[in-house]
Order: sequence, then C-alpha cells, then structure tokens
Amino acid sequence: MRIETIGLATLYLGDCREVLPTLTFDAVVTDPPYGVSMNGNAGRRAKVTNEIDNDTAPPDVSTLAQWPAVIWGGNNFCDQLPRSTGWLVWDKTHAEKCQHSQAELAWTNVVKTVRHYREAYHGFMRQRDGWFHPTQKPPELMKWCIGFVPKASVIADPYMGSGTTGIAAVELGKRFIGCEINEGYFEAACRRIEAAQSQGQLFEPARAEQ
Repeated sequence: MRIETIGLATLYLGDCREVLPTLTFDAVVTDPPYGVSMNGNAGRRAKVTNEIDNDTAPPDVSTLAQWPAVIWGGNNFCDQLPRSTGWLVWDKTHAEKCQHSQAELAWTNVVKTVRHYREAYHGFMRQRDGWFHPTQKPPELMKWCIGFVPKASVIADPYMGSGTTGIAAVELGKRFIGCEINEGYFEAACRRIEAAQSQGQLFEPARAEQ
C-alpha cells in the first residue's frame, strides 16, 4: 500500500476494504462503481476503477451508511442501503434526445427530502477541469454534497477515482481521506489535489440548504 500526504489530503493506493477500517473520519462522500457492464454506450459511462470484483459486480457499500454519507449511484445499491427519504439529484441539463442518463441520484442520510443540483458537464465544462475518469463528477457538485455535512471536518471517499471529492474538500478547507485501487487514477488524483491545494481556499463555502 502507498500513502501520499498532500496538504489537507491523505491518499491511499490500495483496497478500501482493508484501508477504511483503520481510518477515522466524519462523513463519506463517494461515487462507487455501479456494477454496470462494460458494453456499448454503457462502457463509456461505467465505472472501471473496481478491479476487485470487475464491473459486473458492485461493491458492498452497506457499511458506509453508519456515517453521515452521500453515495452517488445509490439507486443501484437499494438492496444494500437502508430506506431513506433523502436523495440528491444531479440534473445534467441534457436535451430529451440524449441517449445517456439525464440525471444521477445519490442516496443520503444527511437530508430528509429530495434536493436538486443542475450543471451541464460536457464539452467545454469537461475541458475546463480536464477529463481523467469515465464517470468524473463536477467539483462544484461535490462541494454541494459536502455542504450537507457542514460539521464534518474530515471527508472520506473510499472510491476516490481521479480525486474530485478531494479537490472539493480541500478547496472548502476540510481534511480529506481518499482511497483508490487503480494506480493510474491514483496518480491523477494526486496531481489534481496538489494543484487544488496550492490554490488554497478562494471563497468562504456556502452551507447547503437542509
């Protein structure tokens, strides 16, 4: 296992099932592999970071519900997660003719109602941030998620990918713990979080509406 400390962030290259039980943190904000088959259009959108169980078998995320948590793709884990009336919706603002998902859902236990976020993330928007992962999320979306756990000083992402949650956390002045099993994505996360850390906190974070 490899560990990198970059300012407020501590990043682990390894299996989150082994690493997570050894760590202490306040909240989880993550986007696990969904268990989508790598075929056709689905392949471009599927998580490919899960080298443990392959993409045909989603990981066990049931233990994450013991913390304040935001779990993207939660609709794919309904058999693992407790019933919740709180859901976060990312509206991608795609036209009706778009063949891909027009929105994504996150299971959460930190709000009791449905909350909505709207941001297109294609074309110029992706070029703005760089495109390092097939299911990369916008940094502002992840900041919005972290805003629902304002008292959490340490944010964990056990399926870190290219580190967008880490970027959001350090830009909000919070400590971050990330774990990623794919070395290529881990390296990208290190570079991106280091760049975000060097810029510092530019603005006072706004608290998300509960």
